[in-house]
Amino acid sequence: MSQVAEHHTFSANSDMTELLNKELQLDGNYHPNLGGISRGGMANHYPMTIISMHELGASDQQINNFKRQWPRNRALIDETLGLVDQHELSSQNWHLYLGQSQKLKEFRRIFIEQFSQQDSAKVISNALQVMQDGLPMGLFHPLIRLSFAALQGDKGLIADALAYMAIRYHDVYQSQQLKEGKPNLSYGGSIHVCEQLCSYRFVHAQAQDSNDSITADNLKDSMVRICKAATQLYLTEPSLTTLHGVTASQGLVDLTLRFATDDDTKTVFASLWQRYWIWLTALFIEKEVIEKDAIEKISTLEDTHEGSKKIEQGQAVNWQDLADKALNTNEVHIIKMVYSCKWLYQQIDADPLYYQAAKTML
Repeated sequence: MSQVAEHHTFSANSDMTELLNKELQLDGNYHPNLGGISRGGMANHYPMTIISMHELGASDQQINNFKRQWPRNRALIDETLGLVDQHELSSQNWHLYLGQSQKLKEFRRIFIEQFSQQDSAKVISNALQVMQDGLPMGLFHPLIRLSFAALQGDKGLIADALAYMAIRYHDVYQSQQLKEGKPNLSYGGSIHVCEQLCSYRFVHAQAQDSNDSITADNLKDSMVRICKAATQLYLTEPSLTTLHGVTASQGLVDLTLRFATDDDTKTVFASLWQRYWIWLTALFIEKEVIEKDAIEKISTLEDTHEGSKKIEQGQAVNWQDLADKALNTNEVHIIKMVYSCKWLYQQIDADPLYYQAAKTML
């Protein structure tokens, strides 16, 4: 029996095929990172990819073909890893155990319990508020996984994603003790450098200077602006990190539209977008798209890079063609990137920038 079914009845999404619902339910048996390695481990892309495939028009046969070709080791939470719920965590103390990977099942139980007692939007926004300072951990995969789980709708899948965020938690912003001076960018990979930069006062100041204040009142306009900035950066410097800047922004938009339903939840999501913008500013610095010692304003980027110049005015937009090409690759990041760009174009802003980014990825 799947782990998802242990604590509640799995809710199938009627807009998804029986196969897709079954695969997502069964995936609850597996650790959200490949091999069960939490800190620094690669995400289990399987559930996120097959939902992306469905949204791009994949058939059950294509999903089965992807499953057969998926070469990664998904570790079973019970049989392989032997994780046990010791019932140490409660709704009152779970925040004290953040970052402890062995507590995965306990975190999941806590969120399942909360869903039975409170409105889903409140549970999710409260959890995100508690864990907001760990937002970029795992290159945003817990956040992205949460967005896909919310798209399917089953509360067990959503609890899985929140539990994943809880075990990956690390305070990368250190807002109460920001580091002074200019950061040293001569060490580490892109992901590590960006996580380090998020704790520098210098970067926080540049983020604030380069964008209007992000508030609950201007959230929609801020989201549009920030998603464009992330996509423009990808066009300028295509890489794994900048790609996840786009897919993470899309996931955060999706969650904001779903769960920022009142003043309190809008305030929470405004805080999340402020933190996302600090991380994106760090990524601009790390990629040296803007000078480290004299950072230009980056809220409008058309004149500061070549990415937007690649867009042909009046070009035909054929998302189905790009979707078909992406599905034929069976490559997780291509599929997810095309899905995110298509979603942003259709749901937020029909800017050819997103179409160009998807074409660039392919």
